[in-house]
Parts: sequence; C-alpha cells; structure tokens
Amino acid sequence: MKINKLSIVLAYSFVIVVLLISKDFILASLMMLLLLSYHLYNNYQLKKYYSDQILQKETNLMNSIQKEKQKRLENYSQFLSLSQTLGSGLIVVSDLGIIDFVNKDITSYFTEIDYSNNEYKIFAAIKPLYKFINESYLLESPQRKQIKYQDKYFDLINTPIFEGRFYKGCLIIVHDITAIKTAEKFQKQFTADVSHELKTPLSVLKGFSEILDRDQEMDIIQRVDFIKMIKKEVTRMETIITDLLTISKMDRLDYELKLERIDVTTVINDTINLVRSFAVEKKLKISHNLESCYLNIDATKLSLAFTNLIKNAINYTDEGGIKIKGEISEKRYIVTITDTGIGIDDSEQENIFKRFYRVDSNRSRETGGSGLGLSITKNVVLRHGGTITVDSKLEKGTTFRICLPISK
Repeated sequence: MKINKLSIVLAYSFVIVVLLISKDFILASLMMLLLLSYHLYNNYQLKKYYSDQILQKETNLMNSIQKEKQKRLENYSQFLSLSQTLGSGLIVVSDLGIIDFVNKDITSYFTEIDYSNNEYKIFAAIKPLYKFINESYLLESPQRKQIKYQDKYFDLINTPIFEGRFYKGCLIIVHDITAIKTAEKFQKQFTADVSHELKTPLSVLKGFSEILDRDQEMDIIQRVDFIKMIKKEVTRMETIITDLLTISKMDRLDYELKLERIDVTTVINDTINLVRSFAVEKKLKISHNLESCYLNIDATKLSLAFTNLIKNAINYTDEGGIKIKGEISEKRYIVTITDTGIGIDDSEQENIFKRFYRVDSNRSRETGGSGLGLSITKNVVLRHGGTITVDSKLEKGTTFRICLPISK
C-alpha cells in the first residue's frame, strides 16, 4: 500500500492558497479539518497494512520454522531407524564431549550400559576404543583405525561434524570385522598348508627325476619302480589340486547347488558301485540297507561327499567291512556309514573336518589322500541344510552320521 505524498502536499498547499485568497477562515478550517481527517485515515490504513504484513510474515516464518522442525524430526527419526538396522555401531559425540547417541550395535559389541548423555570418558574401560574417540575429539580431523577387544576385531572410522568453521562434534562408525580377520587368518594358514602339502610330492618328483637323469645305466627293475613312484606322486598332486579347486568353488559367495528331486538311495548305490573295487582290493565287504526317499539335492556334490566318507572308511579299515544305512526319521533322512577300522581318538574328533588335518598322516599319504575330503564333505552337507557328526573308538571303528532335511 502506497500513499502519494505529493498529492497530500498539494492538498495542504491548496487549502493555504484558498485561505489567503478568500480569507474565509471557516471554509479554510473546514477544508483543513477534512484534509486532516483524510490524512489520519490514510495513516491508520497504512499502519494496519504494515501490521498485517508483519503478522503475515511472522505467521509464514512460524510455519517455516514448524515445517523445518517437523522435517528435522522426520530426518532424526529416519536416522534412528537406519542406525538401528545399520549392522554397524554408531557413536555421536557433541562438541562438549557428551555422547548424544549410541545405537544398539555398540551395546552388543561392548558393555551393555546406557552410554547416552554421558561424557565419552565412560568408554575408558574399553581402552582402544576410548583412545580412538579421544584422539578423534581432540584432533577434530578424520581418523581410521583397527582395534582388538576381547578376541574381536573392529574397524573404527571417525568423521568430524562442522557447521561452517565451527566444530560441532564427531560421528564414529564401528564395524565388526572379526569374520574378515578370521578369514584372513584361515587364508594364510590355508596357503601355508597348501605349500606344505605340494612341497612333499614335488620334492619326491624332483629327487627321482634327478636320479633317473643322473644314472643312465640304472637297473630296469629299479627304473620301473622309480617311474611308478613318480606316477603315484603325480596322481596325489592331481588329487590335491582337484580338491583345492572344489573347495575354492565352494568358498565363493555365488556358489550354488544344482538341486533336483531324486531318490537319495540312487546316489548312494552309484557311489558304492564307484568305490567297490577299492574294498575288493583290500578284501573288505560293503553292505547296505537303504530306505527309499526323494530329496531336493545336488546329486553330483552329494555323491562326492559319500565317496569321501566311504573311501576313508576303506582306507582306514584293514579287516571287517563297511556298513551303510539310510532311514527316514521324522523330517530327516539319516545316512550312517560305519567301519571296523582303526578309529579316531576323542581328542582328534573335533579336528577331522579341518582342512589338511589327518588322523594318520602316513596312511593318508600312502593312500593318496589330500587331507581335504572331510572338509569338502562337511561343506556339501551344510549347504544342503544338513548336519554331519562322528562317533568313534580307537581300534573299534568309526561311524559318520549325516542328517538331511526332507522337504516337500
């Protein structure tokens, strides 16, 4: 709303001119009174207009503030929801050193106490974490560090929070990397074991080949024996490499079973026929009693598991035989493979499924085993959703028990 100041000045001037010319004070006073009333009315309208404008702006400002508050509350609510499903720990420390927020993962990683609204010194009992938070808070710069606490490993990442040039605190993310560290440890051990396992046959091959090359006039019978031993070690290396390739495939995240609905007894019978010659060679008898049952299985992989178990039973049995039984028990199909072999000591039973672990190293190498068979077997059974257990007594034999789920 605008008032034309020039028109008001002209109006007042006109009244003064009329007064001077006509010298009619009554008319001039009346005109002055009317003009003054008009002026006051316009001032009132102007004040009302500006008052309404200020009120409208205040209302708009309050609405904006309310919307901003609502938006912040929604963002904070989303932040809280996200932080609880983040899968990593989250700590927010204010510029005053007060813990503004801690999600549930932190309490699961460390001591279950209420950290919120306390100074970050409350973490003092967790020395490596407290040291990291203290450095992050004092240095006001990005930090990253890996720590160990109670046999667990954590990756800590600090992000400082600024508003303009002013430091407002820090946000610390805590990742549990225990599984990664354990995998690294197993990977290093696995690499060392592979190197050790391949070193023996390679040394044998190198030694025999050097002897054959050096002694050109060697007795033909001895030469044939050396060649046989070289072939045996080559076969053993092939077995190790094949099993290593199998395990490497199983360790991949995208590894999947090729499931089909098939009678599991078909797989077991085919496996028995495949290894029967090994039992005949050692004059061992294989007997079986199998109850028919259709399962969703990967026949090739499961056959490999049964082959490893039955061949192990044959390799570690010198007299007697192997009994194989398959039966339905509630919602599971149970396969037991029992031998009358040398057995496994109680102290070693929990280790037999580890890679390259051998109960009898000499016998295993003599039979060309890789030391990976039981590890592969367990992996296959677990991927089928089953379980495998062992029960054994020294010099009395061993029983492996596989339980597979029966699904419709």
